[in-house]
Amino acid sequence: MKSFLWITVLFSLFLLTASENCPAAYVPSPGPEIMRAWHCHGRTQRDLVNHLKEARIIQSQKVQQVMNLVDRANYVAQNPYMDTPQSIGSGQTISAPHMHAHALEEMFPYLVNKQDLKILDVGCGSGYLTACLGRWVHAGQDEPILAPGKVYGIDIFPELVDMTRNNIAKKDKDLLDSGTVTLKVTNGWEGLPDDAPFDAIHVGAAAAYFPKELAKQLTVGGVLIVPIGPDGGAQNLYKIERLNESDPGKFVEKDYKVTALLGVRYVPLIDPRN
Repeated sequence: MKSFLWITVLFSLFLLTASENCPAAYVPSPGPEIMRAWHCHGRTQRDLVNHLKEARIIQSQKVQQVMNLVDRANYVAQNPYMDTPQSIGSGQTISAPHMHAHALEEMFPYLVNKQDLKILDVGCGSGYLTACLGRWVHAGQDEPILAPGKVYGIDIFPELVDMTRNNIAKKDKDLLDSGTVTLKVTNGWEGLPDDAPFDAIHVGAAAAYFPKELAKQLTVGGVLIVPIGPDGGAQNLYKIERLNESDPGKFVEKDYKVTALLGVRYVPLIDPRN
């Protein structure tokens, strides 16, 4: 497992200024591309999304569409269009909009041209990304943006699951009423094995080590987006693709491809077993 945990131990992070609106942090990547983490504040949801697109954080029309549909003001009490993480209580935060855009862009290629999508959002927090994922697969009066499916949002804190439910109910209540989005209080490390497999899993808190149980809940061809690293230490965002299922029900390292994306700083993924 050392290869999973030490892929980017030697990553360095240094700041550059790209423009007046979007100072950029450039992070070396082991792949051919360099990922950028931007700070693209806006005055409205559409203004924020436009800045993220101008900065090339948002590159897909479907990501832009869904982030325009879900207004962050319904999920953040103050300064909703600031491109910064913010406290939501219980020692947790909502990620900055550029991180939500990164996560959506990384998941998007694994969700196109599929039917009956199933997505798991671990650490639903205040509910913003859960709602974006729900909008992608919601079959309302119009066709869904991607394909019909279901989104499961989970958190270990009951008060945050309640917050997610209340926030979604403000302007996105149809996601709950239709059953497109289901919310549960549970240990994020364990995921939802009874509802697996999932086409995509997003984790909104840093796992201290490689989350095998979550990886096992991916369908073949699915993707797990997860930050890994110690609390207060070096953390990186990883893309984990499931290529095969050589031994059903068991974790086999060769069945997965792991790609380091960029350096991050997240609150820890709480494990009540420790």
